Amino acid sequence: MYLIKKVSEISGVSVRALHHYDKIGLLSPQKQKNGYRYYSEEDMSFLQMILFYKYLGFTLKKIKELLKQEDGEILNNLRIQLDLMQKEKQKLLTLIDTLEKTIASQERRVTMSTKEKFNGFTYRDNQKYKQAAMDMYGKEVIEKAIEKEQELTDGFNEIFFAFSKNMSNGLKSISKKNIDLAEKLHKHLCKYSFDCKIDVFSSIGYGYVQNIEFKNNLDKFGDGTAQYVCDAIQQYVKEKED
Repeated sequence: MYLIKKVSEISGVSVRALHHYDKIGLLSPQKQKNGYRYYSEEDMSFLQMILFYKYLGFTLKKIKELLKQEDGEILNNLRIQLDLMQKEKQKLLTLIDTLEKTIASQERRVTMSTKEKFNGFTYRDNQKYKQAAMDMYGKEVIEKAIEKEQELTDGFNEIFFAFSKNMSNGLKSISKKNIDLAEKLHKHLCKYSFDCKIDVFSSIGYGYVQNIEFKNNLDKFGDGTAQYVCDAIQQYVKEKED
């Protein structure tokens, strides 16, 4: 059992934040008659997961929903987190290597090629995708989408986690539940990104499979998720057009 001050020291989470988690029902420790809060080992495990989800950009409201899931679902989410963090680790290792070479180059101990100077930097790639999107949909539309990036990301995570859960449960990709999810995804795009026409949405669905980067990102939610989501989208589009 841990007092709140000790929990703060161990986790790095401020006492104020822990009080807030308790207030919103995210993490509520046992309270004794003396008024002290006592955190169990289980509470500490929940706090760890809260920090993982926060690192990945989830809101506290969404984290609260995720922590209510069954153990099997939480385990699947943790595996996805691990994969994402391993990808992030590799990026950091690449940047560390680039920085070390840069320092050595400045000290005139080694010579760096132009390509080596930019190893690990993803910003340039992001700008490339941003520019391509602007060319396709217009600068104003894309800049508005960037302002809503966090809401957009949270929504995508929620929807793709749901698709992954349905797939794990053996639900067919074209089931009513997945068609409803495809509709939710379509509306989410329209609300936070751009006015996504039904034929464009169909193309996006195929892009999830045909574009290797999109496919790899979606399959982080579980092998086969990209194809599963694509099939659900095409069924949704078909029913929408009928």
